[in-house]
Amino acid sequence: MLGLLHFVKELLTLKPELAAELDFHGAAPLHLAAAKGHAEVERQLLLADPEICTVRNEDGRTPLHVAAFKGRAEVVSELARVKPVATRVVTDRGETVLHLCVMQNRLEALRALVEAMGGGGTRW
Repeated sequence: MLGLLHFVKELLTLKPELAAELDFHGAAPLHLAAAKGHAEVERQLLLADPEICTVRNEDGRTPLHVAAFKGRAEVVSELARVKPVATRVVTDRGETVLHLCVMQNRLEALRALVEAMGGGGTRW
């Protein structure tokens, strides 16, 4: 939550399965890193377990949804590149990452998403 990269690296070295541990809201550590925009922490978590990109919290949002909602462009870009399938996951309300960027007026996150997906030729 605080973006302490060294601490995260040490924890993941000792116990990599912590990357996939969920809290009482169904959120993985990647959800928190995405919300806070901690791109370096996000990269370390993805190295430990890239599958956490598609984990949905109790609101049905993946870390990519959270990053888009909060406008965390660097995190959006990285998550979309590492796990492109995450861009197709919809929330419980039927929202895509694209919807969230537009609804929240997150232009930089939208730009990062489009660039990560190949410049706009990709079907949503």
